[in-house]
Amino acid sequence: MGGIMYNTSLNDKEITFNDLEKKIYKYACDEACRLMQEVLMHLDRRLMDERNAKVYRNKGLKHTCIKTIMGNVEFNRRIYEYETDDGKIARKYLLDEYLQMDTIGHISSTLVEKIVDNVTNVSFRNTSSNIKKLTNQEISHTAVWNVVQKLGSKIEEKEERKILLNKKGQLNGTKEVNVLFQEMDGIWLNIQGKDRPKRGKSKKKELKLGITYEGWKKRNGSKDAYVVENKIACASFSNSKKFKELSDATIAETYNTDEIEIRILNGDGAPWIKQSIEEEGVYYQLDPFHRSQAVIRAVQDKKEAHKLINMLNEGKVEESFEYVINLMVKYTENENKFKKLKKLYTYLFENKIGLRPYHLREEIEMPNPPEGLEYRSLGTMEHNICDILAQRMKGRKMSWSIGGANNLAKILAEKASKRIYTVINEVCSGIISEDKLEKITEIITLTAADVNKKVKKNKYYPIQQSSIPFTGYAMTNGRKAIQSFFQQRNFSELIYR
Repeated sequence: MGGIMYNTSLNDKEITFNDLEKKIYKYACDEACRLMQEVLMHLDRRLMDERNAKVYRNKGLKHTCIKTIMGNVEFNRRIYEYETDDGKIARKYLLDEYLQMDTIGHISSTLVEKIVDNVTNVSFRNTSSNIKKLTNQEISHTAVWNVVQKLGSKIEEKEERKILLNKKGQLNGTKEVNVLFQEMDGIWLNIQGKDRPKRGKSKKKELKLGITYEGWKKRNGSKDAYVVENKIACASFSNSKKFKELSDATIAETYNTDEIEIRILNGDGAPWIKQSIEEEGVYYQLDPFHRSQAVIRAVQDKKEAHKLINMLNEGKVEESFEYVINLMVKYTENENKFKKLKKLYTYLFENKIGLRPYHLREEIEMPNPPEGLEYRSLGTMEHNICDILAQRMKGRKMSWSIGGANNLAKILAEKASKRIYTVINEVCSGIISEDKLEKITEIITLTAADVNKKVKKNKYYPIQQSSIPFTGYAMTNGRKAIQSFFQQRNFSELIYR
């Protein structure tokens, strides 16, 4: 088959390196699909021979197709009947259970990763186009949308379990820090169809975003640039109470909350953000960006605005209020300016508890930061809103269903937390244990004659006895086996004869 491919390529007129590259890539992918098909079918046959036939009754073969980055892998696997503990008859695929093949819509987790890489940056339609260009797979924009909905829903299910465990006091993170920084803000999205808010004229609904981090460290290769350390994000359309539960659970999942002495909560003054300020050790600060933005919008004279901003930055709260009042007196005759200044005064007064920057407050005794970290001024939230949500979800006249926006936002939050691939592996595939890996490698490396030999039957099907995770790394289905295969055989041996 390899010779035919080369002859055809060389006989083509006006062949280019680009053409040759694409043909060889497609050929290699097609061969990999056939290899995967054989491995799965041989493994399924071996599981049939090794099962406890008294427990699992073979009910024949069922055809299936899994979409992978190599292309479509079509194969037949056996379905079995068994009796449950309560005496009912149920069915299962031993192969699916053995490999923990919990795919999303028959799409492999590796392909899901490629979809997520794209859909978090570009539209569903452009993602579909990119997947076609980057892999030996065609997937429609509707299928991309379905992946986002199913993955987002599974992330939400994971969050619900997390919240429940935290309420029961069973969510105990192990990382210990004395100080934790929290920032919260919202982004207003256009809502479409039946999900559009019924009250008022607004067609928008607020998507909430919260982030936590431990401090700042210098960016590699830069003297002045800083990045936050261990940023963890969560996002949701949920109400204020539910979002606080999600935020608290997200913290408790990672950190030993008993060791957190100080939490600095930074926000724009929205009531849903300030729910935690009555808790011990929580200090609220009005976000410097929103605070300065409010001043600039209300005070038209640039010198006056700059003077007021400096007062607030220096923590001169009472002096700032007095200055705003004097401006109101100054512009009493100007209805427009007076109205804006009055609105500014109300905004600052409602957030008086958070006007003084946290590092200037006498009641906050900040411990020394961990080695390599610094405690700097807050105000990264607008940047995070833009980077995590706005660039992908706002603009271009986009409108969303609540469910669709919620699911994509959760994927974007997991990506910002640098754990999206771990989450994909958790919800889309299982872990290949060492004994399973040995069996799969053995099947791959068998010769064609060896494969056709009937495997000696064991007394019991050992599926429930293989629960020890593969040391050090969670593998997607077949990934480690394919790696092992290529390590043990030359490329020339991949040609099927």
